[in-house]
This record gives sequence, C-alpha cells and structure tokens, in this order.
Amino acid sequence: MEDKQFEAEMTELMQKHEKPRFGRKLRWFVYFLIALSILFIYLVQGVSTRIMGFQPPEMAMARYTPKDVIGDLGGMKVRIPRHYAKYVEYDGDPGFGRKRKGPRPKRTFDSRLSGFGMDVRFPDMKGLENAQLWEEKRRQPLQEKTWIYVWVNAGETYPGDGFLDRRTNSSLFNADPSKMKGHWLFTYERMPEDEYELEVWRLSGTDPRTGMPARESHTTNDIYIHRDSSGNVDVYISCGRPRVPSGIGSCNLATSLVPKSQVEVNVMFRRGLLPEWKRIQQSVRELLLSFEVEPSSLSLASSEPSLSTHTQTSR
Repeated sequence: MEDKQFEAEMTELMQKHEKPRFGRKLRWFVYFLIALSILFIYLVQGVSTRIMGFQPPEMAMARYTPKDVIGDLGGMKVRIPRHYAKYVEYDGDPGFGRKRKGPRPKRTFDSRLSGFGMDVRFPDMKGLENAQLWEEKRRQPLQEKTWIYVWVNAGETYPGDGFLDRRTNSSLFNADPSKMKGHWLFTYERMPEDEYELEVWRLSGTDPRTGMPARESHTTNDIYIHRDSSGNVDVYISCGRPRVPSGIGSCNLATSLVPKSQVEVNVMFRRGLLPEWKRIQQSVRELLLSFEVEPSSLSLASSEPSLSTHTQTSR
C-alpha cells in the first residue's frame, strides 16, 4: 500500500516538473523564431541601405547612371560619360521623397539638366571608371585625400547671374562697421594680408560658449574671395576646421561657367589643398567644358545613348 502511494506521489511530482519544462522549451523556441526574424529584417534592411542609402528609390536609382548622360547644361549641349555622372537630375524631375508621375521622359540634347555630381581625382581629373579607382578612393587616408567632389546646378536650380556677388555680400554683411551688431557667427573682418591671391575674411568676435576667439572655433568658417578685373567675385571659398582631433577641415569652392553657360559649380576638397585652389578651379572648368558636344554631331546622336555608347575618351 505504501509502495503504491509512493509511486503515485512520484508520478505526480514528475508530471509537475515535466509540464513547466515543456513550456520553457516552447518559450525558448518562440524567442528563437523572433530573434531569427529580427536578424533577417536587419540583414535585408542593411542590404537595402547599402544599395539605396537613406534616400527615396527614385533618387537612389539616379545615384549611378548605367549609361552616358546627355542634355542641355546651362545652354551647352553635353554628353557626360557615365563614370562622371552621379545623382543626375533634369528640370521637372520629382523632388526629394516624391515619385514620378507618368512615364520617364525620353532624354535628348534639349532636355535641360538641373544638376549632377561627380567624384574626381585631382590633379589628373579621372573619374570612378573602374574598380581599381573605386578601391583607391576608399582606401586613401583622409589626410592625403586627393579625391574631390563636384556638384553643378543649372536649369531651374541655377541661382542666376551674379550669385557669387550676392553670396559674398550676404556672408560679409556684418563686415560693414555700421552694421556690426549682428550675430557673432557672422561678424567678419578682412585680414590685412591676402593668401594664395585670395582675400581672407575671418570672424572678429568671441565665441560666447567658450570665451575663445570666434575664428578659432571648430564650428566657424574662414571665407576666401577672388575677384575678376572688374571687381566682381568669380570664386567664393568657405573653409571649416576639424571637428575632432584626428579629423580634417574641408573647403567648398563656388564658381561658375559664365559666360560659356549658366552653371553654378561647387567643389569640395580637404583644406590642405587650398593652395591649389586655382588649379582645381581651372581643371574642373576644363573637365566640364570637355563634355560639350559639337553642333555637327548633334544630328547623329539626338537621343539617349545605348549602354555601350562612349563618344569621349576617358581621361
């Protein structure tokens, strides 16, 4: 009798322990499935991000064009080799985050380009035309970076003739002694000595956050100006400072292709290349002008080229 009672108690005890054990296994299996699902989503999104970046699909697809680009660049008919064409936009293209309505228009030399960018190696001005150059650009140390980034605005994004003078007057507005009551971030004064044949403008006040001279702050920019023989600004350069101890400062050079074509040209490069600004400007100008198509050849190629079209020799 005692043996039967003992067996019954043991059976009941084992059943009590078996049920929770099965429940724990089931819970862990569910947790595993959830973790696996999260990992899958992460990997898919990671691949999508590497392909698309943080941008709408319309813009991502325009990042790298599969064929040469043709169009009207500020009044100049051009054919841009595909390895120089990045984020190509035409007048009327959908804005950021918007989808195109209707079919994509067929592009011709009369299609007005509104902008594009390109990575270029200075000083030979080669583009990203093969895997070796892509890898070189990726591996090149920041302190030795010779790759520059060029962005042009034309068509409906062109800011209008005289934009460099307007930009200069806006930036240096507080340089007028009678208007020195502006914000400390915009109180510029011209330095007594030019550098690299450029006017030098630096902040004259104090950074209220640190008590240090404003011109030494890592959040402020120095401005360099070049004027033509008539006194009009033809080059505007803004240079920042490193934001971290091991970082580098960068410069943005703004110029134009006027009177050849109504195009705003912006060039970004590391600050260490500032002494070479004149060569950079001239080299970028020559590169852009090399995309022009002679009138005699327009009738031979009046619409978009095929994927194998190359009418210009790679630099």
